[in-house]
Amino acid sequence: MPKDLTFHALAATRPLSGPDPLMAFLKDARSTAVTLSARDVQRLESYRLQILLAAQKQWQADDRPFRVTDISPGFAAGLERLGLPAHQFDPLHPDTAPCAKDTPQ
Repeated sequence: MPKDLTFHALAATRPLSGPDPLMAFLKDARSTAVTLSARDVQRLESYRLQILLAAQKQWQADDRPFRVTDISPGFAAGLERLGLPAHQFDPLHPDTAPCAKDTPQ
């Protein structure tokens, strides 16, 4: 059964040992539109945020949509705790620079 290369649900917490499934997903999904669900995230730590920020920049540079949806309270609190606005991954917020394909025509 083929896996969905455009959607990934972030786990409640990042694995403390072994590879983060997010990294494998992003590697496989390179050059495609990506949607990540943060619905189950209980705590956003700096390591996972670094991965997400780097991916967001890469997808913007590639002019591909990169979306984080279903922002949980723990994910939003983690963004703010780590010094970023809760709307960091909201392509419709005026302070977020969307890629061309995220902009409504």
